[in-house]
Amino acid sequence: MTNVGPLRSRLQIPVILESPKLSIYLRGTKIPKLLREESKVKIVPDTNIYLSGIIFGGNPRKVLKLARNKMIVAYTSASILLEVAEKLNQKFHWNEERISKTLKAISKITEVIAPSTKLNVVKKDPKDNKIIECALEAEANYIVTGDKHLLDIKEFEGIKIIAPADFLKIVRG
Repeated sequence: MTNVGPLRSRLQIPVILESPKLSIYLRGTKIPKLLREESKVKIVPDTNIYLSGIIFGGNPRKVLKLARNKMIVAYTSASILLEVAEKLNQKFHWNEERISKTLKAISKITEVIAPSTKLNVVKKDPKDNKIIECALEAEANYIVTGDKHLLDIKEFEGIKIIAPADFLKIVRG
């Protein structure tokens, strides 16, 4: 098993986080309603959405593409990104350079925030609390996940917790 302590410091998680740039529209261009900031759906993808979307594709990748294309606003935190880095290193044996590039790419399609509240909602897997903390701070509409512990909760303080396929059905109407 790889020691992730040094990985964390070598990747300098806080240093590489960048807020995505806002899209610039030409004067006179009508912005579609879905793309207007006040009407965008706000989500927090769970770690497994990033991993599945990056490695395997499918619905998780489609969710991430919506964020990349600015159709939705996705939020994450340094602790979520650190978990992504650890999983890519431990489970998929990615090297630091590849992980660093991936984290930079994620930070460009998400808003990276620092949750101010610590929760203890997910009793069976307390590590999952970071996802709910991020969603609460972001005032997200949805947590998109494949994690059973989170899906079992279904909703927390108005934030719906749903699978990628269900989220895509809602967004596509």
